[in-house]
Amino acid sequence: MEQFFKSPHLPDSKVRALIVGECYAARLSPALESFGVRVIPCPRNPYVDARLSYHSDLSVYHVGGKCFYLARHLRESELAKELEHLGASVRFSKARQGGEYPLDASLCALPLGDAVYHNAKICDELIVQSTSRFENIKQGYAKCAVCPVSSDAAITADKGVARVLEKNGVRVLQVLPGGIVLDGFDEGFIGGAAFKIAPDVLAFTGRLDLHPDKEKIEEFLSECGVRPEYLTAGQAFDIGSAFPIY
Repeated sequence: MEQFFKSPHLPDSKVRALIVGECYAARLSPALESFGVRVIPCPRNPYVDARLSYHSDLSVYHVGGKCFYLARHLRESELAKELEHLGASVRFSKARQGGEYPLDASLCALPLGDAVYHNAKICDELIVQSTSRFENIKQGYAKCAVCPVSSDAAITADKGVARVLEKNGVRVLQVLPGGIVLDGFDEGFIGGAAFKIAPDVLAFTGRLDLHPDKEKIEEFLSECGVRPEYLTAGQAFDIGSAFPIY
C-alpha cells in the first residue's frame, strides 16, 4: 500500500506517481520518468467538450490522502482499479457532466490550505459535503485557473480568484493571461500547465518563453524556494492539471 500525499497537489516528498490525461502521457512520460515519476493515465471523458476530454481535472478530484473522487463514467475503469489496487478509497461523482461549461466543471475544484475554492452552483455535492471550509468563487475551472506553489502561495491570471485567495491569506502572483497553449482555444490556464513533482520542484509542460510574465513567475518561485523544470522544449500547454498521488 502506497503512502498518498496528504495535501492535494502539494507533495511533501519526491513524487513517484501522478495522474495525467491519457493523450498527454506519451508526450510527458520521457521527461517525467527521468525524474523517477511514473505516469498513471486518466482515460478520455466522453461527456465533456472533445477538446477538454483528456483534462484530468474534469474527471478526478483528490480529497487528500487515500481519498479520491472520480467522474461517474470511470466506474470499472483501469484508473479506478489502479487506485484501488494502490490502497486508495475511490468514490464516484454525483453530478452528470455535459459538453458545455459549466456542466463539465463539477470536479474542477481547487483544494488549497484549509479551504476548497469552487463555484458552489456547479460543484459536485461529494466535494461540498467533504469540505469543512468551502469558498465560493465564480470560476468553474478553479483548479485549472490556479497553480498551487505551496499551501499559502499560488499563481493565477484570474483576478476574481486572486482576490478571494488573498483575502484568505494566500500570497498570490497575479499574471497576465497568455503564453499557454490550449488547442481549440485562444489560450490555456497556467494551473493546467504546471504541477509539483517534489516539494521544491514545479514542472511545466513546456517553456514559458512566450509568457508575458515569465520573469515574474520564475522570480516568485525562487522567493518561494521552488525551482521550475520544463518538461518539453516547446511552449507550455494546458493539460488540465496533473495529480501527484504518492
